[in-house]
Amino acid sequence: MYYERKLFALLHDPYLKALYRNKGLKGAWQQVSCLNQHAQDLQNWWNHHSGVTADHIASASDRLSFQRGMSTPPTTTVNITQVEIRHPITGAKSDLNFAFAGSLSDENLAEIEQQSIWGGIGQESNAEKVFWWFWRFYGEAIASDRHIKSQAVYAKDILLLPSDTRIPDCPLEAHTSITAALAGTLFPKNASNADRPQHPWLLMFSFSPVQEFIKSSRKLLDFWSGSYLLHYLGAKACWFLAERYGPDTVITPNLYNQTIIDAFLLQKYPDFERYFKEFGIAKPVETTGQPSPSLVTAGFPNVITALIPAEDKDSIGQELQEHLRQTWLNLGKKVREAIKAKVRSRYEDARWVAHIQDWIGTQFPAAEQEELKKEFLSWQQGGRWEWNALWEAQLENFWESYWIAFPLGDPEKSLTCDRRAANYSSWKTAQAILAKAENPLPTAVEENVYSTINVGTWWPLLQQRLGSALSAVKNTRNWQFPASPGERSSISGAYSALHPNLLYRDPFREGHGLPTSSLRLFWYVMSQAFPGLFNGSERLNAIEVTKRMAWKHGGVAEALGVECSEEDYENLVRFPNASSIAAARFMVEYPNQVKQYWQELNQEFTADPDLQPYRNRFGGKTRRPTQIPQVDAKLGDYNGVMFSAKWLAEDVGLETKEELAALRSAVDWAQKRVGWGDRSPADWWCILLADGDGMGDYVRGHNLKKYQAYVASNVVKDIQQKKSYIENPDQWQKLINETPKRMGPATHVGLNRALLDFANRLVPYLVEQRHCGRVVYSGGDDVMAILPLEDALSVIDVLRQAWCGGTDPAGEFEPHGDYWQTVQGSKAAEVLGMRRLFTMGQGATMSMGVVIAYRSVPLPTVLENLWQAEKERAKKLPGKDGLCFRVLYGSGNVLEAVLKGDRLADWQALLQQADDDVSPLLYRLVAELPQHCWLSQEQVIRKAIASIASRREKDLPQEYIENLCDWCDRWENWALQHEGQLGTDFQDLLNLLRLMAFFIDKRFPPQRSK
Repeated sequence: MYYERKLFALLHDPYLKALYRNKGLKGAWQQVSCLNQHAQDLQNWWNHHSGVTADHIASASDRLSFQRGMSTPPTTTVNITQVEIRHPITGAKSDLNFAFAGSLSDENLAEIEQQSIWGGIGQESNAEKVFWWFWRFYGEAIASDRHIKSQAVYAKDILLLPSDTRIPDCPLEAHTSITAALAGTLFPKNASNADRPQHPWLLMFSFSPVQEFIKSSRKLLDFWSGSYLLHYLGAKACWFLAERYGPDTVITPNLYNQTIIDAFLLQKYPDFERYFKEFGIAKPVETTGQPSPSLVTAGFPNVITALIPAEDKDSIGQELQEHLRQTWLNLGKKVREAIKAKVRSRYEDARWVAHIQDWIGTQFPAAEQEELKKEFLSWQQGGRWEWNALWEAQLENFWESYWIAFPLGDPEKSLTCDRRAANYSSWKTAQAILAKAENPLPTAVEENVYSTINVGTWWPLLQQRLGSALSAVKNTRNWQFPASPGERSSISGAYSALHPNLLYRDPFREGHGLPTSSLRLFWYVMSQAFPGLFNGSERLNAIEVTKRMAWKHGGVAEALGVECSEEDYENLVRFPNASSIAAARFMVEYPNQVKQYWQELNQEFTADPDLQPYRNRFGGKTRRPTQIPQVDAKLGDYNGVMFSAKWLAEDVGLETKEELAALRSAVDWAQKRVGWGDRSPADWWCILLADGDGMGDYVRGHNLKKYQAYVASNVVKDIQQKKSYIENPDQWQKLINETPKRMGPATHVGLNRALLDFANRLVPYLVEQRHCGRVVYSGGDDVMAILPLEDALSVIDVLRQAWCGGTDPAGEFEPHGDYWQTVQGSKAAEVLGMRRLFTMGQGATMSMGVVIAYRSVPLPTVLENLWQAEKERAKKLPGKDGLCFRVLYGSGNVLEAVLKGDRLADWQALLQQADDDVSPLLYRLVAELPQHCWLSQEQVIRKAIASIASRREKDLPQEYIENLCDWCDRWENWALQHEGQLGTDFQDLLNLLRLMAFFIDKRFPPQRSK
């Protein structure tokens, strides 16, 4: 009866309850065969055996215990049915409007709910399968009902209908989902309906390292692979919990509408595929067998919070650790066996063998050649691959897992307590001790209004304590590297580089390993067996090889239902290379120049004797999609790798110094022929890391307002007017005016679901559809994206606006009650549908680290600077809301500039007004201002700028000089207000001027004044 109870809890309220006149009607569970056959038992369990306690705990601190008589029926006019909703964080008011002809009766609404239960599901006897369907599809099915679709411009507003119209800040789906999760922990699988409910437990589980895993990357494919494997392992851990207890039990990250979870769901229940099409939901895997863009975008965190039954509190953390370990080891084993099988199979090709032997003859001294040829030939024998122990040692010791579990309420006490009971004081004290509550909960005014208190009241404090306890556990870790004989990884410097004959068992775990010549031979063989994946010069450890090859050869794609028929990883994972990203905006705006450049380079490959043998490979690598939507829509099959001699040489397989020199010469010549001179559109690229500020405070409820901001308008009015049906109206007035709302279970789930709107819909659209970037990671409040330099500032601006529900610069979204609503007829409406999308609301800010890197800067250096810029600089500006830009030059020089986010728009406007003739003035200001001025209230900087500008040989428009002075005045006033803090030094102003000059100088092609 486990899933029957959970399903009953999920469906106990009508889905369209907010539109009902009679709020006491039952949900549609009676139309579900696997429930209806147990109807009496389930109703008795719910009403008489504490099943309803799950509903009460879910509501604690989210919904006030309103008296009977307080109700808010939908507002109905002749043509509009209107339901008020409140933003769950800010309390901003907005209305859901449905163009029903008059008012739909309760009977009509119930009929829609019943007809939305598809026949096969209604008659299905497998309660677990039925639960998964209702959890994932029921809301979408109702939103797709013809009555709803035909009479609501924003049919998806159905998904936002509140669980309680009196305090309409939490969607019903969020509330019923947490109710079902609690029901499963109160009455676990081995419990009967008549048993006493058990205490739920909160589990927090984490694994690391994260940055070290991602940072060991040589190219963007490694970077994507590392980010995606973290995402995949996090999703697999969540899926383990979902299969054990149900998807509703995972609180963070919320699993609803997560593409990778949908992919797992289709592997579990293949017949669910039809519902994606019927309800207009994007499938995780397209009809062609290729992954959808959202499926290859990482978003799962490495920290998981879930509700678990008390009986598993001591074992589930260990089980999760073992599941994670086995998943990782299986990936590595498949990759290891794939390498062995692929290399051995190549010995059947005599030309391939001869090529390797010829290469040995040209690369090594004569005295070593014979031995190396023997070693090469020995690898065709399976018994000569003696590296299993090395793989296992490196993979086994990599991930560290941590977990902690806390009860939701003192397990020795009851889940609820009547305020008038004799033991109430001791009961409340026990809960406060467990939660380490500094301030008394519930408050005195709450106690005057409520008759019964339950453990859900302490939810946010227990969440906070859970996080602190996990951090303490992490600090006790004892993480050690295994012994690493011989050469180490050429990327990370950690662990021994792989080799088939590197024995890793006593007494061979220490020492010098194998000869360098042998390692060089093996990694050249790897480059010839897996062209495009390895370049022959790198030496990788088992972790790095697994990371790079896991998508196809480790079985990740297969586990998601993705077909992997080709070897080109860029096409397989649909992720671009750095050159394509860097040149993306140029390729969209100047397609004819791109085509001309390709023709010039193609002629060089045709004419040059050193390049002629590679002409077909050149065509294959440069005439393929970039995997950047705007570029591919404009150009089709031109790839930006052609702008980089370094990456093009690796892709086409150039080996000799003469070939490499010929390619560099060809690229230089092609650039000059199209008029670019020594510059290339792929010289610079950008990566940003954004993180929501103060998210811990949001989760703990510190940013929530008084209850009055969340209570429906007519209820507030009735309390103020002291309507006769309200008992103790003065106490109610005091309660809503003075008591802050707390982050209870349902609001917590609602917040996590709502964050998916930002991470899964707004961010991908704004970065990849409106701009020429690609999202690397987008999970809740964390975003990482790669961009062309030209799009960087625009993306930063619009992400900030989308986060707080501000003004969309392009006008495709309209802010309504701290939601962003797609504008009818816009591209956003075409791509995302007509719907409201959650934002964090007014006052929410993001801090961002932004690295602009020259093409030759190693990727690990870029990533290290990115994390430092975001965490150590942007987050530490006064009041956060910071931006830290770091420009990494090929010479090793670094330019860092910091700026408050709310000053970006003015700075960006100043930059947009400037043509190329402005940059000499900016450089001159950087050089001369320190000699003439300082920060003061006397506007010394303005006077110095005006004086220096007047001495230029070429005059600039006076209006621009005035705008520049005005901006410097505003920055100076801000700096003086926060004197002594990060970003307020005079040098910080000079760095911002240098950064502005950099953006002007790097425009491609240049923009000269007329």
